[in-house]
Amino acid sequence: MSSSSSSSSNLLPTDSHADDAAVELAKVWAELSRGEKTAQALESNLTSLEAKIDHLLASVESQHKEKLGDGESDGGATASHDKDKGENADGKS
Repeated sequence: MSSSSSSSSNLLPTDSHADDAAVELAKVWAELSRGEKTAQALESNLTSLEAKIDHLLASVESQHKEKLGDGESDGGATASHDKDKGENADGKS
């Protein structure tokens, strides 16, 4: 009878290892799922941040163009600026 009890005790650790592996797999799967959710949230935040940066850049460019437009009445400073770019008075290079 001791031989049958030893064979049944051999089965328990095997079942225990399978259970441990299943628990470990479940933990890894849950951690992977959390990581995916975190990655999605970061991507969303980065997309939002990119949109804000694009808006800020557009605003700065607009303000810069307005300043250049106001500079046309400053006695020809814009015309000399165009010459610095290598353009003629008619705007051609």
